[in-house]
Amino acid sequence: MTVESAHVIADTWKYPAPYDFYDTTADRDDYEEFISPDQWPSHFWQVHHGGDLVGFFTAEPSGDETVQEISLGLHPDLTGGGRGLAFLRSGLAHVAAATGVVRIRLSVAAFNQRAIRVYKAAGFTTVRSYLQPTNGSTYEFVEMERRS
Repeated sequence: MTVESAHVIADTWKYPAPYDFYDTTADRDDYEEFISPDQWPSHFWQVHHGGDLVGFFTAEPSGDETVQEISLGLHPDLTGGGRGLAFLRSGLAHVAAATGVVRIRLSVAAFNQRAIRVYKAAGFTTVRSYLQPTNGSTYEFVEMERRS
């Protein structure tokens, strides 16, 4: 990731409701973390296709050294059109090659059934549900995991 690309994502990517929950500007702490290289996870990739910035992936070791926790984002104009699974699979392959881990974990807002369907199609299973304070309130999240 470059600082320039991080700012493009953080400052200009705006999702339609209810997915505007994922706008980086929705939570000041999340925004600062996203644009500040000293706060970036150990692996933070920008994803380009045909010269265009189309997404990002992050990977960070969890407390268990065999597990990487990931986060990802696809450009708002590319969501909801059936591209998510291919994007996810490509990113998972990259994470596995870069880190050598056998288990990958992620968290997703429980209302985001569209993303949960994609994660299940990629082989993720639900580990647990939990409440997380963010974006000025508390929301239910689903933690999911996949073994390579």
